[in-house]
Amino acid sequence: MSRTTLPRGNVLPLVALCLAALSGFAGLSVDVGYWEYRQQAQQSAADSAAIGGAQQLAYAGCPNTTTARTSAQADAANNAFSNAGNTVVTVNNPPASGAFASDNCAVNVTITTSHVSSYFSRVIGFNRGSGAQETTQATATLTSQGAGCVYMLQIGQNTNWNGSKVDAPYCSILLNGSANFNGATVNAAGIGEYNYSGSNNGGSFTQASPVPMLPVADPCPEIAGCEFLASNPPSTASCNGTYGNNGSLSPGCYTNLSLNKATVTFQSGLYVFAGSTNVNMANITANNVTIVLPAGASINFNKVNNLVLTAPTTGNTTGVAFYQVKGNTNDVNFNSSGNGISGLIYAPSAQMNYNGSASVYTVLVAAYANFNMSSGQDFASPAPGQTPLIERAVLGE
Repeated sequence: MSRTTLPRGNVLPLVALCLAALSGFAGLSVDVGYWEYRQQAQQSAADSAAIGGAQQLAYAGCPNTTTARTSAQADAANNAFSNAGNTVVTVNNPPASGAFASDNCAVNVTITTSHVSSYFSRVIGFNRGSGAQETTQATATLTSQGAGCVYMLQIGQNTNWNGSKVDAPYCSILLNGSANFNGATVNAAGIGEYNYSGSNNGGSFTQASPVPMLPVADPCPEIAGCEFLASNPPSTASCNGTYGNNGSLSPGCYTNLSLNKATVTFQSGLYVFAGSTNVNMANITANNVTIVLPAGASINFNKVNNLVLTAPTTGNTTGVAFYQVKGNTNDVNFNSSGNGISGLIYAPSAQMNYNGSASVYTVLVAAYANFNMSSGQDFASPAPGQTPLIERAVLGE
């Protein structure tokens, strides 16, 4: 029997071809993994850009294509996807098509990157010289659902809810300190505490329970009327008005005003209360009114029988019912059997004592507070046609 012997070395080309094929497929796997990684990073950038663009509309108003585009493209660039070179960041407000095409507060972001590099797969000629193209898109819009309506800004301070019944089913309570829910019943969409202790402190919670959170920022820039007052503080040069005890008060600047056991109607407009203002055992009706306390001023609503204070719905101070300038640390006291305050109550550097309640839409900002409310306070139910003061951006698709 004879055996055919192949010349030595004839198998080496076959082995080389197999190794080349295996290397090519291995390289293709590496490249596909890289493309997947790049696509995930690009999708995250598109999501972030859409949210950033929509959030800016909360400040600028809807629609505003220029503002949305500038913010979204800047946000994309911060995530390494600048609108330059082989990357195109397209921003539409409102979206050109889709479920949110009629939503003026919606922002659609599309990121397209051409010539995404390939490396090892070039061994087998895949995408030689051209690379891959990846396209991602995201749409975000504004919603008042779950946005903040109670902001306690001072780091480390405790806010007390003593026997309170809080009805805020559509918004969140955000505390840069901690909270003592002593016998309180709280119905809120969210409750965050920066100094969360892990204890509910005797509270009862219908929806969300307290959870840890990062510190929250002052929401004033998100509210047009608040931002206007911060940038354009009213003058106190002519604060010499007096109350004539005639049952009506006109807009203007007043020093050391005293309204004791009076029934007073505030006419629509802007009121600046300098010095010390006392409202004692009075009945106050103030519709379409903004009250401003400048630096050093103080106010005390003490045992007020009834307090109706609603913010303007038009004009420079839209949405702002009460504004105490940042840096004024004088306590703010709302002590009334019926606090019908609708709009923003803003005292970011002060302790607030809030006693009494009514079912009206209120956004409250203070350093920290003491709440004593037995009948409930609705912090987040705008009246029909009333624009939410604070909205947050959420991904729509």
